[in-house]
Amino acid sequence: MATITNIHSIIHTLRRILSPSPWERAGERLLGVRLLFLFVLSCGSAFAQNYQGFVYVNGREFLERNDTLFVSFDIHVDSKAVPTCGTVIFEPELADDTRKVILPYIRLTGKKRAHLDRRWFALCSDEWLSYYQPPHISVTTGKYTDEILSYNIHLPYEDWMEQANLSLKQEITGCRHQSQLYVYTLNNCLNLSPRAPYQVQPLVSMSTPDDASKTRVRQGSAFLDFQVGRSVILPDFRRNPVELAKINDAISGIADDADVQLKGITVEGFASPEGTYASNEKLSRERAAALKEYIRNRYFFAEQLFTVRWTGEDWKGLKTLVEQSDLDYKNELLAVISGYEEPDAKERKLKAVGRGIPYSKMLRELFPELRRVEYRVDYMVRNYNLSEAKEVLRRNPDNLSQLEMYRVAESYGKDSREYREIMTEIIPKHFATDAVAINNAAALLIGNEEYQTARRLLEKVSPQSPSVWNNLGVIALQLGELDKAEELLNQAALVGLKEAVHNLEEMKRKREDDKKR
Repeated sequence: MATITNIHSIIHTLRRILSPSPWERAGERLLGVRLLFLFVLSCGSAFAQNYQGFVYVNGREFLERNDTLFVSFDIHVDSKAVPTCGTVIFEPELADDTRKVILPYIRLTGKKRAHLDRRWFALCSDEWLSYYQPPHISVTTGKYTDEILSYNIHLPYEDWMEQANLSLKQEITGCRHQSQLYVYTLNNCLNLSPRAPYQVQPLVSMSTPDDASKTRVRQGSAFLDFQVGRSVILPDFRRNPVELAKINDAISGIADDADVQLKGITVEGFASPEGTYASNEKLSRERAAALKEYIRNRYFFAEQLFTVRWTGEDWKGLKTLVEQSDLDYKNELLAVISGYEEPDAKERKLKAVGRGIPYSKMLRELFPELRRVEYRVDYMVRNYNLSEAKEVLRRNPDNLSQLEMYRVAESYGKDSREYREIMTEIIPKHFATDAVAINNAAALLIGNEEYQTARRLLEKVSPQSPSVWNNLGVIALQLGELDKAEELLNQAALVGLKEAVHNLEEMKRKREDDKKR
């Protein structure tokens, strides 16, 4: 045992324990005598009974759970643990090479010292009391003392504590204020709870559709059969019943709908290249006019609604059909079709390619596809309130705007089956190329962990959208593609998208967690 002078240690102790009364301290020097014993236990072992005598220390916990550090141990105190005029302080300490935390202390007091303490408390000033730090546990020992003190405390866990040691200082102050200090290393290995990888909580970005004009278009092609040299439509001639039925189906749904305002009908006639250009131009014009008259007379539409056009010979359409065919001499045929000669000269050259064999095949298989009349119906649909839109969605969804469908979906609540069906199936079906429709559907798929399906959807639309950048970034984040996620999310955050700012913070936490692991 070595005698040392340690003013700071004594002052620190005096702040926690009651100092001797002034008449007891008169003429005495503040000296401390310390004896240091260090016992290091192996990792994971229980607390040893380090103090053989009147106080026994046994440990229970030194562990971390849910970012909280738990420390607990038992101290067995018998009747001779403390001199009657002395004090014993137990002070747990958590420390590594650079940091430490002193935990609340335990104070054992002899019977005579306890009596002097009560007198001191009665005499001391309020200023002194303001510095006094009461013990976590306080016991006055005596003849019949024989009990176990259970020490339990928890505090927020910090990363540095993983490498820290837990020690217990036992300071014994006798009747003449001589001190002994014992330091025990109770445990040098913190029991950490199993840590699952950090699960990011990203935010997807959804957009409200614009209140766009509800302009609609219906269009198609009719391959009508006409008698030779005539341009009058005979409803029962050859395949005309089928072709006219397609036209009637397209137009009757518009003509019979009270919510629709017809804006215009365009009819354009086409002919194949066989024969002279002049005769084919006359034929295509007359057949377009014939279809216009058929529609006007059947539905009693005003004359001013119609626009009639014609293309004498459809060379552009012929080029497309040849490119898609398996004809011999394809390159030679395409060179003639793309040339700058007059139509009749082109036809003569086509007949000469391959001794006319390819031309004969085109005449049989390709030219009939060129003899047609195309029609286009432009109309506008009125706007609907919410209750009307719900009914129209059931019977005729084509009449709704994307915004009206969106509002119907929201009216059912975002957790409903109807909301999901409208957002992920109905809207994308009717607005298949709209970026907002696709992005919103993808956002819901992301929430359902259908990441690859959502990515395929988003890759169909233009990437020049902060919401699309954010949602593609979320997919990359969830799939562990952190560099790609960071690039996309930074793009969205730079234009102020709040979801992207949040997701960048989540990505930062994920990187930090990965680094720890």
